[in-house]
Amino acid sequence: MPKEIPLPQSPEELLERLFTIFPQYRERYNGPIHDDEPTFHSVLIGFGWFPLATCSEAELRDFGTLASAAVEHGGALGNAFETCVLEHLHQRRAERALRPFLSRTARERTKA
Repeated sequence: MPKEIPLPQSPEELLERLFTIFPQYRERYNGPIHDDEPTFHSVLIGFGWFPLATCSEAELRDFGTLASAAVEHGGALGNAFETCVLEHLHQRRAERALRPFLSRTARERTKA
């Protein structure tokens, strides 16, 4: 089970957490993917281009902890991580890099 961490309570908090984990993402961020109110899904869809496979071990560990905690918690945030990140790790060529930092439950949500 992943260590207890406070989960983002809003899409804006999720975006700030991504900026904290990946400072280079903040530098390249071009804004939301649409004009509607952000959702957990839209934030993670917008994050989809970010090259996880090139990130540091510390960044991957922090992101894996966040993703695992979100999946364990469930709800809209957990669903967004499952459908927008974990199910597409192989397509992003990031599964090998991130998988070691995911909980068993989160690893089960990735497609082999």
